[in-house]
Amino acid sequence: MTSSGKRALIFVAIFILILAGVGFYFIHGFGKSPVLAPGAPPDLFSLLPSDAPIVVYGDVAAVKNSPAFANGSVLFNPGVAQDPNYRDFVEQTGFDYSRDLDRFVIAIWPDSETSSPVLAERIKLIAIAEGRFDRAKIDSYARRTSRVSNGNGPVVYESGPTTPGQGFYFTFLEPNRIALAQKMSLDSVLHPQPGSLQDSDTRQRIARVSGAEFFAVARTDDLPKAIGAHELQSGQLNRLLKSVRHITLSGRPDGNNFSLAAEAECDSLSNALQLAGLLDTLRWFGRAALASPQAREQMHANDIALLDSLLRLTSVSHDSNLVRLKLQLTPQVLQGNSKAK
Repeated sequence: MTSSGKRALIFVAIFILILAGVGFYFIHGFGKSPVLAPGAPPDLFSLLPSDAPIVVYGDVAAVKNSPAFANGSVLFNPGVAQDPNYRDFVEQTGFDYSRDLDRFVIAIWPDSETSSPVLAERIKLIAIAEGRFDRAKIDSYARRTSRVSNGNGPVVYESGPTTPGQGFYFTFLEPNRIALAQKMSLDSVLHPQPGSLQDSDTRQRIARVSGAEFFAVARTDDLPKAIGAHELQSGQLNRLLKSVRHITLSGRPDGNNFSLAAEAECDSLSNALQLAGLLDTLRWFGRAALASPQAREQMHANDIALLDSLLRLTSVSHDSNLVRLKLQLTPQVLQGNSKAK
């Protein structure tokens, strides 16, 4: 199987990973108070294993149809859309994520046995995606580019390493619903065991934000290690990030803007106060760095203007042992406009 064939086949999963990566990016960079939107967990959560330390949900259709995205966004028109391999994938399968993906939910486990600097290679995951899928075209394409097995159940398509549980897998659950897994078997989805959805702490945090169109909830006891930030394996920031026990991210359309916020729960009031102060200081240092001659020599002026606008719109606060962050993404920022004010 050619590398281009494998890349096209797993594109749906890669897109979901990109969304997860966007979530981590904003968790570490932005925020003031969380976008609290209580509600019952979406029904897709019932299909996930209960022990995942990180869960991510996105109602892509609702976000795309909101006024905030009325004029398009770089989120739904990334550079990969111009890649000839991706265009070939769309032509052969009929699936374009920017048009056909409606909702997704992901369960993520950091892979402690992998030290790769690439985020997608440092995690195991199971994802459920809903949208419009041309099953006949996708089946035909997958049979040409992957291994196929069905046993006594649904057809499962597999690519990557032949070691059981180490490749990439996907299957159709319904005409409009597919399940995907990376470095994990799909058995827990195809043969679910009765039990509760996540632990009680995770359920409570999901309930606080599950009315939002996008949210992520994570628990951790070593955040620098979990995100593979090797440059943060010592020092004050490492100590403070290790004090974080839970992270909640949520986002939803807010008129013409998109509100995105995060809440980091530390193990003590003292650590939360120090982390909030350090993050705010780093934000100002970031703006100063962007104004330096070196940055202007190494970066495009449009990128500098956009990053500076994001940092200027950011604020950091704390409440007891919580560090709260919030950012209002304006239409200019959503569209990648460097003139965002």
